[in-house]
Amino acid sequence: MSYEATITSKGQLTLPKELRKRFHLEKGRKVILVPVEEGIVLKHGLNQLRKLRGILRQEIDVQKASRFIRSTRKEWRLE
Repeated sequence: MSYEATITSKGQLTLPKELRKRFHLEKGRKVILVPVEEGIVLKHGLNQLRKLRGILRQEIDVQKASRFIRSTRKEWRLE
């Protein structure tokens, strides 16, 4: 299934309501835009990245950080 959106003169676009509801994208929610060869991927896992930043600010536990990164990647693949 595909969706269509129009980019405004300010470079903004409105995500279709069905997608916003499905992915819990509410007003003010931060997202990540990832450029890929085919276009742009929108990710809504910004809070996960903030958690990682918190891990790295503490004394670095490499195993804990690695587990977190693996689990986050797995979550993103499932979305």
